Amino acid sequence: MKGPKTKIAPRPRGRPRSERARQEILEAAYKLLRDKGFNAVGSHEIAQAAGVSSATLYRWWKSKEEILFDACFERMQPILAIPETGSGLTRLRRYVLRATEFLVSEEGAVMARVFTGIHEDKRLRQAFLERYVKHRRHIQRRIIEDAIASCELKSTTDPELLIDVLTGPLFFRWLQGHAPLDKGFANSILDSVIPAFQPKVIKLRHTRSRISTNHSAISAKQASSRIVGKQEPIQKMP
Repeated sequence: MKGPKTKIAPRPRGRPRSERARQEILEAAYKLLRDKGFNAVGSHEIAQAAGVSSATLYRWWKSKEEILFDACFERMQPILAIPETGSGLTRLRRYVLRATEFLVSEEGAVMARVFTGIHEDKRLRQAFLERYVKHRRHIQRRIIEDAIASCELKSTTDPELLIDVLTGPLFFRWLQGHAPLDKGFANSILDSVIPAFQPKVIKLRHTRSRISTNHSAISAKQASSRIVGKQEPIQKMP
C-alpha cells in the first residue's frame, strides 16, 4: 500500500535576498564614492566592485543615486550618533561638537562630494533634504525641546532658529574653507549663542558665578601682595 505523496513547496523565483550581499554592495559603493566622487561612479562599477550582477543591485535600489545615498548615510549614522544621557543643553553641546568633528573627518569629505555632486539636480537635492537634512534637524529639535521642557532654555525659544544659528557657521566654514573649523570655534559659537536663549535666572546665576570666581582670584592676589609687603628686609651681616 502506497503512502500519501509528500507535497514539495515550489521554489521561489530568483535568489533569496542576502543582507550580507547588500552590505557588500554598500561598502563597495562607499569606497567608489570616496575615491571618485558622486557623478563619476557608475552602477556597473558598483556591481563589479561588489562581485554581483547589475540586476542584483536593482533588487534593493531603483537607481545608482539611491545606492550612493544609502552607502553614505548608513556610514554616517554610527559616527553622528549622540548618547541620550545628560541634560538637554549637555546633549546639544555634544551634538555641535560631534558635528564639527564629523565635518573635518574623511567621512565629512565624502559627504561634501555628495553635496556638491547633487547641486545641479533638484530631484537629488530634495532626496538629500528628506533623507539626511530633515532627519538630523529632527534630532536637534528634539534635544532643544527637552532643554526647553527642563527650563534650560526659554519657553519662547524657536528650535529651528537655534539650529540654524548653531550649525550655520560650521557649514559656512566647512564649505568656504577660509578659517579653521575646530572645537575651539564650535565652543565659541555655543558660548556666544546659548546665553541669548537662556532664562534670565540662569544667566544671572552664571554671571554671579563668574564674578565670584574673579573676586576670589583678586582677593588671593591682594592677600599675596600684602604678605610679600610685610616681609622684613634681610639684614646684612656685619
